[in-house]
Amino acid sequence: MTMNKGVKLLAAGILAVVPVAASVATAGAASADANPTTTTCSGWKLSGVRYIEACVDVTGSQVHTYGYVSTPGDSTYSTNASVTGRDETVGTFFGDQPSTDVPTQDSTVLVDGTTVTVPAGSRVHATVFLPGVAGTGTLIGPDKAYYDDPDVPLGPQGAPGTPPSVTEQITVWARVTG
Repeated sequence: MTMNKGVKLLAAGILAVVPVAASVATAGAASADANPTTTTCSGWKLSGVRYIEACVDVTGSQVHTYGYVSTPGDSTYSTNASVTGRDETVGTFFGDQPSTDVPTQDSTVLVDGTTVTVPAGSRVHATVFLPGVAGTGTLIGPDKAYYDDPDVPLGPQGAPGTPPSVTEQITVWARVTG
């Protein structure tokens, strides 16, 4: 066998393998497209010197909750932040990620939640909240109605004789399709 003939056989072998690898990659891409990820976020809510946002990723019947805390500008600021989630259709509580000290300075920080599997058709929500920070619930309508997530602990005590305040929070809802 001459050197050129060996190189030609090697090249033919490589070319014969390439279509197989390409078809495997195509099959993987097709199955990934069967369950694309849909991301739904609340939009940013101003809370003092920081902004908060809640998000839900839905991939098939998998739900991932998370959010962001952002502090623009040069001021150094640190806050606690947590994420909670719930399947409202069956009432399953996803859990509450422990409060995390989030140092932010002219940056945006991810506050990771949980990943769970829920039944198709479920309505789910995620709430990012700032423990110990008085605030409002999530504005849910033009009538200025607010949603206060019952899974979020109450905020700090107000003046003597007044009830504890609502903890600063933002909630987002999503539908699980399958």
